[in-house]
Amino acid sequence: MIAYIPARGGSKRIPNKNIKKLGGKPIIGHVIGNVRQLDFISEVYVSTDNKEIQEISESFGAKTFELRPDELSDDNSGFIDLIHKDIPRYVDAAGGDSEILFVMATAALVPPSLLQDAYSAYLKELPEVLMGCVGYPVSPFLAMVQKEDGYWNPMFPEKVLYNTQDLPKALVDSGLFYFFNQNTLKKYRSVKLVDRLYAYEVNHKYAVDVDTLQDWSVLEEKYEGLKNRRSCRNS
Repeated sequence: MIAYIPARGGSKRIPNKNIKKLGGKPIIGHVIGNVRQLDFISEVYVSTDNKEIQEISESFGAKTFELRPDELSDDNSGFIDLIHKDIPRYVDAAGGDSEILFVMATAALVPPSLLQDAYSAYLKELPEVLMGCVGYPVSPFLAMVQKEDGYWNPMFPEKVLYNTQDLPKALVDSGLFYFFNQNTLKKYRSVKLVDRLYAYEVNHKYAVDVDTLQDWSVLEEKYEGLKNRRSCRNS
């Protein structure tokens, strides 16, 4: 299995997000370091369109190839585009190894032990995709949507008469990591539309989907909290 970390340089809401420093180190450096500790990973690859990200990634032990083309690095390029059009070159470089751990460059809080456990679940459950997920703070079945007249309606009107404890459990993509076989996913338009998706639940203390500066502030708070807890255990 190989690790694939996408890290484009064009983040608008958080400039240079993928190499912004967390605890004095570029965030992608944390991710590369954690993934390199996994004994089931043969190689760690970073795919980027940015020379600075490329150099920083290589300094932390990842391999990079030619910069990713612009058409796979703009705001319109999605997850599945990378699977179909970018990951194959890394599979070829790994001698045809199409088993992929896809890790986001901002998943710095996810420890190697959690990824190891998720990999064990991937082997046991044999899904087409194992997706790192988190629970909702409030059940999404209680959500409301606005009508054209400005008033609001329940999104799931059939659920509003349920007691909250009787509502189905719901999880959402954490934006952290995914396990899959690249060849298997060629036929799909989304990792969420596969026939066999296994949701691996991640503790909220490890999960921040970093899109805004507010998200980054939450990430820093959680990073410091985890670091302090580790210090207390070691003292």
